[in-house]
Amino acid sequence: VSGLPLLLDRSLMATLGDFTSPDRLRELVDYLTEGGRQNHRFENFALHNISTWILAGGFPKGDMRIFGYPSDNPYYVFFIEECDPHLQVRTPSAGHNRVILKKSLSAVLKMLTPELEKHGKLLLETDTTVRAMFFELQREGAPFETVYANGYFYPFFMDEEQKEKIKQMEFEAPEGFRIDGFDIAKDYKTVHEVWPFRALSPPEIVRCRLEHLPSVCIRADEGCLASWDMSHSFGQVSHLFTLEPYRGKGIGLCASNLLAQHFARTGLQVYKYVVDTNVAVVKGTMKHPLWSTWKSLKNGKESDDNQEDIMWSFNLFNYRRKEE
Repeated sequence: VSGLPLLLDRSLMATLGDFTSPDRLRELVDYLTEGGRQNHRFENFALHNISTWILAGGFPKGDMRIFGYPSDNPYYVFFIEECDPHLQVRTPSAGHNRVILKKSLSAVLKMLTPELEKHGKLLLETDTTVRAMFFELQREGAPFETVYANGYFYPFFMDEEQKEKIKQMEFEAPEGFRIDGFDIAKDYKTVHEVWPFRALSPPEIVRCRLEHLPSVCIRADEGCLASWDMSHSFGQVSHLFTLEPYRGKGIGLCASNLLAQHFARTGLQVYKYVVDTNVAVVKGTMKHPLWSTWKSLKNGKESDDNQEDIMWSFNLFNYRRKEE
């Protein structure tokens, strides 16, 4: 608390810092995780997985950029997938600060103007506190129109003990099915067509994720695609889906377990978001011995079960170009 006035003063003159390069990214990871001591904090999971993929020389092949605000010892961090464009905002470990959030979010949106002019839209993935600030900027004249603002999503993750358990487990496809990989050129359109949130991203985004990130699919013995789970470019396991004729046979759970196991065995953090309207999956995950629910920091302590906690959101906005 004693350092907050200094931080606020510094934020008034601050600029965005680009942490995309390998050396700068390593510095950012070390700073935000306190040398790895805070790797277990949920708000660091996206940073961990994204940085792991980038530093290994894999996806996102130059499409992902990472910015911090202020540029010196960032309080807010922004992950930007520029090809769509797609923005995620890291929830600060110490809790939100409205002054810094407003300045930093405004700075990022200004920086993104060329991409927004090109694509005419923005996909915002963030906790609901940041989304509320985005709405405030809209009311103050930011040139965005809301297309889709869906919250709330529950954030779930595997802690260290749960990851160790799933590493040791063995999974087999139920009778009549087999574990397989994607035939990307053939399968990616099918995956996109049945994705409940397909309006948020074009088919090429799904293809890119299948090409560069871990995924699992289950096929019926005759070769038909039946169920799958994928990785999101921001680090979470995502897009779990089972086609209608094959539901109720346990293959979705098999796909989910296999991908989570791959994440755990390769040193990635295992986490996902489940929309609140999917009541059965929310309740099942809350009771599942391999999953935990994120509890955010409030006043320096993890919130208890009786407090309303931060929820996640996925939102699509149209950008009003200057000529409009």
